[in-house]
Amino acid sequence: MKKINLLCVIDDDQIYTFLIKRIIEHADVAEKTIFFKNGLEALEFFIENKMHPEELPELILLDINMPILDGWQFLDGYSKLAPIIEKDITLYMTSSSEDQDDYDRAMSIGPVKDFIRKPIDIDVLKQLVEQM
Repeated sequence: MKKINLLCVIDDDQIYTFLIKRIIEHADVAEKTIFFKNGLEALEFFIENKMHPEELPELILLDINMPILDGWQFLDGYSKLAPIIEKDITLYMTSSSEDQDDYDRAMSIGPVKDFIRKPIDIDVLKQLVEQM
């Protein structure tokens, strides 16, 4: 079973965050997980660490709907940073949305690998890490 060093979850939903934390632990796919409750906190972290790839995650699970900076706004900023980050980072949009427009929009943005419907279970999480 493949295991990554650092996984990042960007999501404001406290219940989902609690559940995904347990799922990550049970799936045993990451040495460490960092959580951000909005896109601004996460973007600031990436800006601060853009020259320190060892501090950055290999995998990001990004929610769409959040306060302050939503997933789309985070992606705007992250897309500008991505070319200067010397690390391969896999990013998945996560949402409970069934809206085809959300899916199409997410898939049209360069850094987004795929759009995953919530909730994410252990098997899906293991698959995401194995595909990296």
